[in-house]
Amino acid sequence: MKHMKVFYCILLPFTIVFALEPARANLEPEQKLRGDEIINTEYIPYLHGRKERLPYDTIIGTTAYDYQASGGFGQRIMLDKNDQAHINWMKMDIAQSVRFCAWNARYFDGTYYGETQASNSWSGYVQLDVTRDSNPDNQRTVVCYHYNPGQGYYSWIDIDLGQLWGSWPNNPRSPEVEDHLWPYIAAVNNGNIIMATGDHNANMLHLYLTTDEGSNWTNIVDSDSCAVLSQFVRASLKPGSNKVVFIWTKFITDTVAAGQLDNDVYYMLSSDGGVTWDAPVNITNYQLGDSVRAYCNVNAVFDRDDKLHIAWAGRKVTDNYYEASKIFHWCETNDTITVISSPSYYYNEPGGWWITVTGAGDPGAWRMPADQPQLVVDTISGYLCCLWQGNDDYNDYSAAGYFNGEIYMAISTDNGITWSQYVNLTNTRSPGAGAGACMDEDYLTVYPICYPPVMFFRGVLTYVEDKDAGAWPQVEGILTENPVHCYYCFSPGGISEDHVSEAQNPVLKIHPNPFSKQTKIKFQVLPPSGRESSQSGTNSKNQVTMNIYDATGKLVKDFSLSTAYGLQLTMIQWSGKDQLDRFVPAGVYFVRLESEDCTLIRKVIKLK
Repeated sequence: MKHMKVFYCILLPFTIVFALEPARANLEPEQKLRGDEIINTEYIPYLHGRKERLPYDTIIGTTAYDYQASGGFGQRIMLDKNDQAHINWMKMDIAQSVRFCAWNARYFDGTYYGETQASNSWSGYVQLDVTRDSNPDNQRTVVCYHYNPGQGYYSWIDIDLGQLWGSWPNNPRSPEVEDHLWPYIAAVNNGNIIMATGDHNANMLHLYLTTDEGSNWTNIVDSDSCAVLSQFVRASLKPGSNKVVFIWTKFITDTVAAGQLDNDVYYMLSSDGGVTWDAPVNITNYQLGDSVRAYCNVNAVFDRDDKLHIAWAGRKVTDNYYEASKIFHWCETNDTITVISSPSYYYNEPGGWWITVTGAGDPGAWRMPADQPQLVVDTISGYLCCLWQGNDDYNDYSAAGYFNGEIYMAISTDNGITWSQYVNLTNTRSPGAGAGACMDEDYLTVYPICYPPVMFFRGVLTYVEDKDAGAWPQVEGILTENPVHCYYCFSPGGISEDHVSEAQNPVLKIHPNPFSKQTKIKFQVLPPSGRESSQSGTNSKNQVTMNIYDATGKLVKDFSLSTAYGLQLTMIQWSGKDQLDRFVPAGVYFVRLESEDCTLIRKVIKLK
């Protein structure tokens, strides 16, 4: 058992940046970002790419069972209040002798517990959340999966005995309804746990509530669904909120591909932790003649203001059912559906459909060329980020003919009304690769909070690097030993752009911000409480370090200053040049002020 207590941490938010190019050349420094700016799509080895993996990315285990979910990818990674990552996945060895829920955890210091079996065999189709508690050290992993104990398959939850103890199995609990499988869970702030299951014998979904960690269950509702049983549950992470949402897709008619593809998106909302629920809402209400229908994967997040956002993959209505797809977004505030994905380099049809060329690459069974969105919110700025799995390259498919998927991202700074051009985060094209050589990043799930997503993504995610594209359980490709990744680039305690200080009310101001040609940096450091000052209001000279870094952590400019504690603001000017007097490119930079008694960090944006 490992146990950690965190007193305080200062972490400058260095991460991989996607430089921002303003959509209009005449963008003034004082103008706010619109949300539709173009992200530089120049290849950067963001997650791992073809270059050496970055320190943010760790292989935390393996599985020969590439398939991870029937329907939406759901949630297989969460952070507790100590910013420690809890992760699980469906594990099978290459000999097919076992299949179980694998679990791992990342401690605050960057070390990992290690791959651990968290269920009995033969278990599968796993999901995860973290119990809520006012004491950060009391939060524990709650896993779910379906398992056959000898008399039929049931959905189960199990809760770790302590925070990151890895004591599995602990005390599995189940609603004990046979053939209610493929569970998805959400842990609510009031301690309740919500479980949504599919039904092996019918196109139905079942919603359950437990208020005592699984000892007793209440069946809330049974709902019609599509053939693939798409469901998702998500609880608000906002302190004090007991909101939880149940989302699913329901077929409009079951005559199209047996109810797989002709779907609407529904949700039900509860504000009291799942005890009572509002009536179901159909947010798409597609009509005859519409060019789009919802597919089977849905995802959601509650934003900074506790308003609901939902994302899903939609297919283009054609005779070739899997021909084209794109990602859609709806939000509770605007009650408006917008498009997240955008035209690729390879196909530029108006409307931005991602096209599968007939006779070429195949996305595989139950899949689309762009699908499985994951919504993330920056709770500081309110900005949104959406990641998804897809393929925008006609030629990037395996020797067996299945797409080598990659991870994509777009951002919105205006509550989802407009979205940036997408960026390929992995960019690991491997056309024609055989078994063992494919670079197919798949089964992505993301912790639903990042900080901040504008121009880059800093967060926590997990995915499977399928070494032979296509789903083995769907008879696509062969078994390979597939690495399971955890990408962790997060700011402990949410203080990335903040201060940790013993001094009284330290000040660090930057104006204008954003800027084009020059910005003024003003700062003031008062003595810590109790320290004597001179009669003039200042004490002796104090050495202050003022550095500017780019978002990768590279030092750009070093201002070595000798100033004093006092009442007057000190000002320096930065013209956007580095130590060698060269202009730095447009993008995000960080100003770090450090003295004997305080550290302050502020973000500054340089425009073209």
